[in-house]
Order: sequence, then structure tokens, then C-alpha cells
Amino acid sequence: MSNMENLDLQLSEHERQSRVNERAVSSIKSRQRRREARGYAVMAGFLGYGKGALGEGKFGKISHAAKLFCIGFAFLVPSLLVWRVLL
Repeated sequence: MSNMENLDLQLSEHERQSRVNERAVSSIKSRQRRREARGYAVMAGFLGYGKGALGEGKFGKISHAAKLFCIGFAFLVPSLLVWRVLL
């Protein structure tokens, strides 16, 4: 094998390694970008829920009724349990 053939092999190997490295870096960056996008989507959902739940629309009224039901249930259950177990 001559020096020229050896140099060609080294150059082609170097090009292959640089392509593999470039693909790996782009894969890592795309994963990071997707993870950030998921975080933004979750925060947008939370903000949208908060605005909708506090609004005057149908969802706001349903949310308020659900809150009142949970509060009433939390106050009513202990007294019902006392009546059932102790009396």
C-alpha cells in the first residue's frame, strides 16, 4: 500500500467520523428541543386551565361548582362517619 492510498483511507475515515459526530450532535439537539417544547406545552395548558377555570364561562361555573362540592364533601363526611360509627 502506498502512502497515497493510506492518506485516502485516513481522509475517508475522518469524513465518516465527522458525519457520525454531526448526526449525533443534531440528534442530541433535537431531543433537547422536543423536551423544551413539551415543557412549554404543559405550561400553556396550565395557564389556559387557570384562565378558563376563573372565567365567567361554562367551564368556570362547572369548576366553581366542583370546588364547592369538594368542600362540602370534606365537611359532611366526618360528621356522617361519627353518626354511623358512634351513634
